[in-house]
Formats: sequence, C-alpha cells, structure tokens
Amino acid sequence: MKMIGKTHQGLVRLNNEDCVHCEPAGQFAVLADGMGGLLAGDIASGVAVDAACKQLRDPHQSRACAEDVAHVLAVAHEAVAARARDMRYVGKMGTTLVIWAQGQGQGKEQGAQGQHSAYYAYVGDSRLYTYRRGDSGGELTQVTRDHTMSQRLIAQGKLAPHLEHLAPNRHVLTHAMGLPGLFRADCGEVPPSDRVLLCSDGLSDLVKAAEICELMATEDLEDCANFLLKAALDRGGRDNVSVVLIEFDA
Repeated sequence: MKMIGKTHQGLVRLNNEDCVHCEPAGQFAVLADGMGGLLAGDIASGVAVDAACKQLRDPHQSRACAEDVAHVLAVAHEAVAARARDMRYVGKMGTTLVIWAQGQGQGKEQGAQGQHSAYYAYVGDSRLYTYRRGDSGGELTQVTRDHTMSQRLIAQGKLAPHLEHLAPNRHVLTHAMGLPGLFRADCGEVPPSDRVLLCSDGLSDLVKAAEICELMATEDLEDCANFLLKAALDRGGRDNVSVVLIEFDA
C-alpha cells in the first residue's frame, strides 16, 4: 500500500486552514478543513487532526468496525471544543474532518484485491472517494455525502441534485466539529477499490467528478496528487485545496 498527502494554500486565501496527515505505517489517513468563515480555522483543523491521530495510535482504540472510527471523531470534536473554550472562541471555531482507517481485529481475512477491511468516518463536507480501474475507463464513486444545507434539501426532495451548484446555501454546514450542537459523525465500511481519495472542498467545488476520475488514472501516485491540486488551481484556486491518495497493491 502507498499513501501520499498534499495541501496547497490556493491562490486567494491568506493562509492555509486545511490539515492532512498520512500515518507512515499506512494504517490511517486524516484530512481536515478549518471553517474559514469563523475564527482560527487553521488551529481548529490542526487540533482535530492531532487529536484524531493520537487516538488512532492508542493501542486501546479498537478499529474493528466503522463505529470505532466514528468514536475517534468524537474525541477529536471534544479536543477542538476544549481549545475553543480555552481561547474564548466557543461557537466561533470549527472544522470538518474525514478519516480513512485500516480495520483491526477481524482476523487475517482479506477483502477483494487483497485488502484488509477499511472504514471511514467524517463530519462536514470533506469527502472520501473510491476509484477502480477498468478496461473502458476508471470508475470514481463518492462514498461520503456532504453535511450541507444543500444536501439536506436534496434529501428532502426540495432541491434537484443537478441544481446544487446554484444553491446559495451550498457551503453552509449542517454538521461540524468543535461547534456546540452541530457535531454528528457518519461512518461506514470503505468499498473495495484500487485507490482511495480524501479531499477538501477546495478540490471538489472546482473540479468536476469526471475530471477527477480521469486524473485518478495517473500511474504515479505523487503525480496524481500534483495533477489534482493543479486542476483546482487552474480553475482559480479560490480555496485551500488538500488531497490524500491511498493506493493498494495489486
């Protein structure tokens, strides 16, 4: 398994409020996007990632199911909330967070393509995609569903999915870390794939899924990450942009 994470400030923002981490041994990856409309987004994302990594490294933290990974987000949420209290930023400091974690505790059975089970958990609009190669082109699947007002309206049948990009509230989060009353994590098992992509909305807002899919076919993993960042920058780079790529052995 190979793993690489990259982040870029973008071409407009004055600082980078994204934070990424890839564990060297390959057991997990974490990506956070501090909420730029609030205070200290860079601190919020950094605290969330640090707390999640510390929890995932804890030998007492199980990773036998998706709910175990969701518990990691709850711990990270409390860490961000505690920092907000210390800084007197309660209600004014938040972040998204998405985690990919290799499962533990299921024995030695492996899934398709030789992969051990893996789980995801997230809050906010940072995403996890899977990518599978194919003879007629690759297939990109968005596994997570954004915690945004526009997605809520789509789920309620009040907004057509193809009009989401026009919704004035499409960036308003319904769930976030560190903010009182807004934390709720969703989680699940990651479907078998050749690659996994974690990204902030600095990529997914500017680069269409079809182009992301095309770039995911890039053979070299580092080149692939660089091409994804470049695609967002070429379209204006209005936000910080971050990606984590995970590639599984054939």
